[in-house]
Amino acid sequence: MSDYRRVKESNTPYFFTLVTYDRAPLFAIETNIVKLKESFKKVNVKHPFTVEAIVILPDHIHTIWSLPEDDTDYPTRWRLIKQMFSRLMIVEYPKLFDAFPGTSRANEQEKLIWQRRYWEHTIRDSEDFKRHLDYIHFNPVKHGYVDKPSKWRWSSFNKWLESGEYSQDWGTSRVFDIPGAEWD
Repeated sequence: MSDYRRVKESNTPYFFTLVTYDRAPLFAIETNIVKLKESFKKVNVKHPFTVEAIVILPDHIHTIWSLPEDDTDYPTRWRLIKQMFSRLMIVEYPKLFDAFPGTSRANEQEKLIWQRRYWEHTIRDSEDFKRHLDYIHFNPVKHGYVDKPSKWRWSSFNKWLESGEYSQDWGTSRVFDIPGAEWD
């Protein structure tokens, strides 16, 4: 068993990055994004959280969540979301995601859908929140999928645009340097 520890602080948003196994482009298929959204909604019923911002790219997700007051149990939420999404994928593609025999994933009956871990960051203050919000919304441009964030369908950018946080032409030339962002 690993000694990996996650930081958990009450009453603060968290930034997360989740990556598909071997960076498979699972979310290049719209029906898979629908499955992911369904997983989020179902888990949210029993384990509430607010998605403050999100971008879904073909092989990874960035999101900022807020949890209910004095609740720090985001690992359970992510475990349930990943499990539910995996089950939905396996129904449609029963053999496609099997682990190779003799591997630790096969021994644990894990499917090859998600990387085992995810990256989390506790948002420290409003400046940190804004920096991560910008990072999320610029990500489709950074990866060359679109030339401006408003063109990426699977993002919360347009919600934030409507709130006045961004202008329509925001993100057409800006590059972001978030310390620790080398994981993307």
